[in-house]
Amino acid sequence: MKIHRVVQMLGATTSTGKLADDMYDLGHKDYYSEAQGTYLPISHMDFQHMVRAFVKLTEQEEVLDRSKHMGRVKDQARFYDEVVEKNDRIYKKNLAELQDKYDELRKTYSVLLEDYNTDTGRGIWKEKYEEEVKNAEFWKNTCYNNQPKGCGYVFSEIPNDTDGQEFVDTMKKYLNRDSYKMRVRGQHIKPELRGTGATEYGQSRNESTHLRIYIDIK
Repeated sequence: MKIHRVVQMLGATTSTGKLADDMYDLGHKDYYSEAQGTYLPISHMDFQHMVRAFVKLTEQEEVLDRSKHMGRVKDQARFYDEVVEKNDRIYKKNLAELQDKYDELRKTYSVLLEDYNTDTGRGIWKEKYEEEVKNAEFWKNTCYNNQPKGCGYVFSEIPNDTDGQEFVDTMKKYLNRDSYKMRVRGQHIKPELRGTGATEYGQSRNESTHLRIYIDIK
């Protein structure tokens, strides 16, 4: 039975006596028949033929979907393969560089060891060692000799009065500030403040009867 007859029969069974309008336009829609090698109006197709064509088209779409999916999977696999290959190249490059450095160090070590094992080589290393010891001793003695003997202050027992303050001010006036700095600290707690705990953290100049002057190299 042709499709246009099926449409007419189904339309007659409805309450309106017809189907949707597009069902009556199937005569203007073509279907390619592989058996006949030409395009046929869908309305002239046999009902069974149309059902089989629909099933075939559905299977083709499923195959196409699977093909697209496999394509995406292959693209992802190709991407991961490229990442792995790139990382492998970087790893091999780094490994080769490390191997070259290792070989270079081994050559240097072999040369130094061979040189040291000779009488001349041992003599050179011994001279270098003794020279380093002398240098270390020299700088140690220099540092020790530059330390002041006794206390670190330069002036002490300066009365904490107008005369003492004038002396301190004169020192500050003529001090070479480019090379030295001067610190003034209190010395000897005032009698009236003894036993009050004023000296626990070091008394101030106002709490002292005398002053000390420290001269430090900048």
